[in-house]
This record gives sequence, structure tokens and C-alpha cells, in this order.
Amino acid sequence: MERAADWEAHWRIEPLDPAAADAEERTPRWRAQERIVRERFGCFEGLRAIEIGAGRGLNGLLYARRGADVTLLDESPLPLEQARALYEAHGVGFESVEADVFDLPGELRGAFDVSMSFGLCEHFLDERRRAVVAAHLELLRPGGIAFLGVPNRLAPAYRLWMAVLKRRGTWPLGTEEPFSPAELAGLARAAGGRPLGPVHGSFLGSLVNHGLNQALFKLGRRGLQVPQLRLPLLDRFAYELLLPVERP
Repeated sequence: MERAADWEAHWRIEPLDPAAADAEERTPRWRAQERIVRERFGCFEGLRAIEIGAGRGLNGLLYARRGADVTLLDESPLPLEQARALYEAHGVGFESVEADVFDLPGELRGAFDVSMSFGLCEHFLDERRRAVVAAHLELLRPGGIAFLGVPNRLAPAYRLWMAVLKRRGTWPLGTEEPFSPAELAGLARAAGGRPLGPVHGSFLGSLVNHGLNQALFKLGRRGLQVPQLRLPLLDRFAYELLLPVERP
């Protein structure tokens, strides 16, 4: 059974850091998006991109900084309000839509070149797990690309960190069921999409972010900058899993 998180409470205490966009630009998942978008569309200028379950729309911000027309969709008004301050700090704007991902406004369907989410799909089970993947494709024009960013089921540091918090009763994010690349690709195919090759994050970065930094935070100390060193044989065990999916 799905357990909902208190996302309003989460966003009230999450620091609003304008520099987070610069850190995201260094990640393998962003570099893969930038490469694929430029290969498929030539540039970002004038593209219509939507981030769903967007929160503050950190990835959407990187699209906006490169000239895309960005829409952020979330069912909670608070992070969309916070996103306004974040985007203004970077001199860009976005359109906001307060809506449920399972009840998309009709005018958004088939309207975008790029759809994306990061930290959304894993919060659903069973039929809603398939439906949330399908929602990405429903928003796209033919030839558009969806980017599905989820936790990797094979990531040991992340799985251990989550297990410890759940055992202590302090896990704050409700249902969170990570994906294998095969499961995510299968759901994308079932929704009519054409999955491209999965992209993994940095295994070393996962160890720092979900291991060392968590210990430092408990001691009241600042975390270390998360490295993005690539170790191809190990990176398939990284926390970040990104699946690009084409709408035929």
C-alpha cells in the first residue's frame, strides 16, 4: 500500500540554494540530457520542456538557462512558489501548473518536446507505477523525449541508508520503491515509448552522498562536495538512474 509523504513539510525545511543548479550541471544525468537534446533538436532555444512532480524544478532551470520554454507541474503550490524565487535568481522564468500527474490538463497533452521527472516515479506502486511513466509520454509530441530520473535498485549505499532510516522510523518520504533499468524500460515500452540506453550516475558520488555525508550531517557538520568521477564498471551501482524514452 502506498504511503504519502508530507511534501509541504519537506519543502518548508529544504534549503533553497541557487548554487544547486551549478552542482546539477556536473552530474552524469544532466550531461546525458544535454547531449541527447542537442543531438535530437540541435539546441535548447525555443524547445517546450515540462518537469512533472517538479518541486522547485531544478532540472527545468537548466533547460530555461539554455533558452527553453519551461513548464513546472506539481500538485503542491509551495515548491512552485519557491521555484519562482530560484528561477528569478538566475534571470529566467517558467509557467507553473498546479495539477495531479494522474489527471493532466488536456491542453498539456502532446504539447512538449521534452518531459522529465526526477524523484517522482518511485513513489507509486502497481498500476500507478505504470501510469506515471505513461504520463511522461502523453505530454510529448511525436519524436519528443522523456527523461525518467529514479533511484537505482542496485545502489547499495542508497539502499542501506534507506533501510537504516526505516528501521529507526525516521524515513520521511513515504513509499519509495527504486527501479531496475529493466523494469523502467518495460514500463516505458508498455506505455508506447521507445527506451534508449540507461544512464547511471557516479558510484563514488553515491558513496559520498548517501554514506559519508549522511554521517557528517548527523554530527552537525557540512557535507562534502559530491564527486562525479566516472567508474564505468561500478557506476551501474550508483544511486542515479536516468532512462531517456522516445515517443514514436
